[in-house]
Amino acid sequence: MHRINRFAALTGALALAFLVTGQVIASDQQGIEDKGARPQRSRLRKEALTNPRLPDFTSIFNWGLKLRNIKEWYFFSGVAAQRPDFSIVDPSDYLSQTDFILNEFDLFLADNGLDRDDIIRIEFTLVKGYTEDEFNAILGKFATYFQDVDVKPAAGTLRVVDALAFPGLVVEYEIWCVK
Repeated sequence: MHRINRFAALTGALALAFLVTGQVIASDQQGIEDKGARPQRSRLRKEALTNPRLPDFTSIFNWGLKLRNIKEWYFFSGVAAQRPDFSIVDPSDYLSQTDFILNEFDLFLADNGLDRDDIIRIEFTLVKGYTEDEFNAILGKFATYFQDVDVKPAAGTLRVVDALAFPGLVVEYEIWCVK
């Protein structure tokens, strides 16, 4: 019964994954049948879905992912370069704030038993006013961040906005993870 409830809880996540990737993710029927023994579930498997009709950003992200063996789904909301006392890290500095957030992601992932390989989606939000050099440097930071990840996450929308919630914040990134 517990496995059936767990399967029902994952159904919404699988439907969302279909919307994100445009691919149907097959469930493991063995995982919902109770045969007296707990089935061995292998680690998350990610497969990159490329699109040769779009630019190649595979050093940073893929245009889609096919996911298998999802056990848990995590959503890390938009993280900005802000300390617990609400002070802003290096106000209006796109690169320093990006570094701060990437470091926070690593700490937050570790706190939750995850790592960079578990990231399946990234969202980017930048405040207007960055230079082309800053934008390229941000992409370079993400390429370095995901350098050792075999299958890069799927990217979400890159948003450019007039402002974020607090003056001086100029970047905000969000990640989705599964394991």
